[in-house]
Amino acid sequence: MNTYFKFYLILISVALFSCEKYQLDDPALAVTADKTTIKAGEPITFKFGGSPQMLSFYSGEFLKDYNYATNSRTLKNCYLSFSSATVAAIQQANQLAVLVSSDFDGKYAIGNIREATWVDVTNRFVLAKNATVTASTEVDIMDLAVAGKPLYLAFRYITKPQTEFGAANDWNLTAVLFKSKLDDGQVTLMDYGSGSNFSVFSYGNKEAGRSLVNTTTIQFKGNAAAAIKEEYTEDWGISRAIHINPNDLGTDKATALKLFREAKKESYTYTYANAGTYTATFIGETNNVYGNKKVVRQIEITVTN
Repeated sequence: MNTYFKFYLILISVALFSCEKYQLDDPALAVTADKTTIKAGEPITFKFGGSPQMLSFYSGEFLKDYNYATNSRTLKNCYLSFSSATVAAIQQANQLAVLVSSDFDGKYAIGNIREATWVDVTNRFVLAKNATVTASTEVDIMDLAVAGKPLYLAFRYITKPQTEFGAANDWNLTAVLFKSKLDDGQVTLMDYGSGSNFSVFSYGNKEAGRSLVNTTTIQFKGNAAAAIKEEYTEDWGISRAIHINPNDLGTDKATALKLFREAKKESYTYTYANAGTYTATFIGETNNVYGNKKVVRQIEITVTN
């Protein structure tokens, strides 16, 4: 046999042996459940056969659903709600306005705030008529969203000269909440956050400490000092950016049950809090420098009240 041909055969054999030696096999994984119908709050135990290098789990609940492991949810609505209270007898009319902007530049200075385009949505909400705390009800403001831009919420409080227009009304805003409702649950896009998500800025000769943000409330008060009660002032309670673009939720995340160098996982116990039908999904993975392989095992779980 030709020497070169023999050498060629040896090279092919070595290559084939190397490929076979380092071939990445599918992870070995079998999953069983001790029961598939349970009551809410009752633990369920999954047992594993095989030992993949890595093992992860999606319960099938909202934001833990394997169907959204690579695809984000699309937000189709943005509900705003808050509560308000004012003084027992309103004197200055229309002091408080609820405004939304998609072109505020995010620079928190009174000049930038006043230069932005704000849409007045006050008439969409119920406002308090006296000191009784009044819920605004939920209102969808998705129609004001602009693709690729966040929304900003502002509560604007205007005080006119108090001799001519009457005494300024105190206003308190609480429980501010933005949320989006989806077919399988709802998510909070922004809440009051102990005041951390809001700031107050004033225009005009405003007395310090009259309008502010504390841990529970955006508080608006007009000037009390006699020397400046006739001043025109504006106070703006401005939110941080509210992001409602389709991919802002990102993908659902798995719970890691076994990492690469950890010991074999024999079982896992989980508790579903709410009734429903869920697809429990387990992902077994094998990784090395030659690639990655994974297997998916799923069990349907029925949870009753």
